Amino acid sequence: MQRRTFMQRLIQLAIGTFAMSLPPNRAVAAWPREHFATAEFDRLFARVFGNQEIVDSDELVLQLPEVAENGAVVPLTLSSTLERIDRIYIWVEKNPTPLAAEFAFDQSVALYLTARIKMAESCHVVVIAQQDGRLLRRRQWVKVVQGGCGTG
Repeated sequence: MQRRTFMQRLIQLAIGTFAMSLPPNRAVAAWPREHFATAEFDRLFARVFGNQEIVDSDELVLQLPEVAENGAVVPLTLSSTLERIDRIYIWVEKNPTPLAAEFAFDQSVALYLTARIKMAESCHVVVIAQQDGRLLRRRQWVKVVQGGCGTG
């Protein structure tokens, strides 16, 4: 190995080591660990939303299969024509970790979301949308043939 190549690799290694020692970025630091805890649905739901009023809304369009053959990959599509939605919570009532996902959006973005979620057993999937501090809910029952969380 030539001296020049050695020096280049040494500098690359020093830069890589320095980059790995930096603190995690802001997004990782804001991880709401308590929201994704293992707990009963009712207790965790109350912990996240407290006593805030939640209104059922037909303006959230939730598409889920009526019967999911495999609970490990249940397709979900959520859309809405509502403006200024800045946060979405996806809950699966009977999962060991009931909060399946939480998304934060810029209010200028139109809501259209597709995802695949895991479901332990048949239950309601509950979507909560936060719009200007107001909470909107849409839920749907999904029958799961084979559980996807290793529970059945």
